[in-house]
Amino acid sequence: MPLPRWLKTPLGLAATVGCVLAIVGFLLGYTLRVPLDALHDTEQHSVTGLATVEDRALTQDTTIGGNVRRGKTIDITLQATDGEQVVTRVEVSQGDVVKSGQMLALVSGRPVIAVRTEFPLYRDLAVGDSGDDAQELNSMLSNLGKASAGSDTFTQATGNGIAQLYADYGLTAPSSGQGEVNEAQDAYDEARTDSETDEVQLQALREQLDTAKAESGTRFRLSDFYFLPAGEPTVEAISAKGAVLDSEDSVLGTLRSGKNVVTARVDLSKADTYQTGADVTVSTTDGESTEAAFTVGEVSDFKEGDDGDGQTPPGYDVTFEAVDAFPDEFEDDAAVSITAENADADRSTAIPLVGLREDPDGNYVLIPGADEKCRVSTGEQAAGWIGITSDCVAVGDQIVVGP
Repeated sequence: MPLPRWLKTPLGLAATVGCVLAIVGFLLGYTLRVPLDALHDTEQHSVTGLATVEDRALTQDTTIGGNVRRGKTIDITLQATDGEQVVTRVEVSQGDVVKSGQMLALVSGRPVIAVRTEFPLYRDLAVGDSGDDAQELNSMLSNLGKASAGSDTFTQATGNGIAQLYADYGLTAPSSGQGEVNEAQDAYDEARTDSETDEVQLQALREQLDTAKAESGTRFRLSDFYFLPAGEPTVEAISAKGAVLDSEDSVLGTLRSGKNVVTARVDLSKADTYQTGADVTVSTTDGESTEAAFTVGEVSDFKEGDDGDGQTPPGYDVTFEAVDAFPDEFEDDAAVSITAENADADRSTAIPLVGLREDPDGNYVLIPGADEKCRVSTGEQAAGWIGITSDCVAVGDQIVVGP
């Protein structure tokens, strides 16, 4: 059949194409309307997640800034010797708290005994020596429950205490004067068998022997002792058995003195929250998000603010101690956040804010599997949660959260 004459013109052809496209567009729109409408109707009820209704204290967390305070690291340095120093026994491990009178190691046959004194002793001591250092040595032995002269003089009792300390580790304490005793004993024995020796000479030799014996015996050898720093030093590192130490710079290991804590200045407005024994969460502020449980330790007396820079408000210096092991990620002097919750706050039925919905009739939540919206009344909100009251949801129930 031949085409009508008007279709053979450009204007007629364009009109025909336009009509065809309009019909196709209408049919496509009609075909897609139903699934798009259905998607719109159901997206309000899509389940993106579930949350449990909880019994919570709805108060704003109290957060303050603080700093990490790690104890100082101190080398366990031995006295220099002429030859190599070889570690033949190790008596402590990393993390041990070192006590006075405890042997750290045996190096080239000589012990390294840690002791605490008011000041480090500075010389070898033997029977008859006296002075402040001899008195401090006697005091140290007495504190350890060993024999002691209880004076400023090194006596046989002092030597006995040192011998007891060495014996605790199966060692023999160093001694001096035995050569002089042997010589005096030989001279006295020879004089007794010599018929030409008179009583005056024999008595003089006897007195020399008694003096030699009195001056001989156990001595204090300074190089066998390491004087502990203040606090409760902890072993941070210790040389292994068989290690050879530098003869001129002999470092056996390192101690960390003082506790690892977190400190903060708490102003008056938050003082009631940070009382001794309160639980807090400490977290890093460097983006690593390391968190750890701490508890409030010591709280200082009230202190005035720093008038110099104005950065330190009046309040209380508070020390926070780790509940478990102190986190390795908490570096010395690092800034941290300290967060405490008000444990005395009233508790209520609460849901995450993302589970609360609203329509013209008010607030509601969606219960999985329920046909109707569960209407709720709202109360206090804090930290992403909000209190509710309702007849259709209770603590322990689950609600739909999400858009």
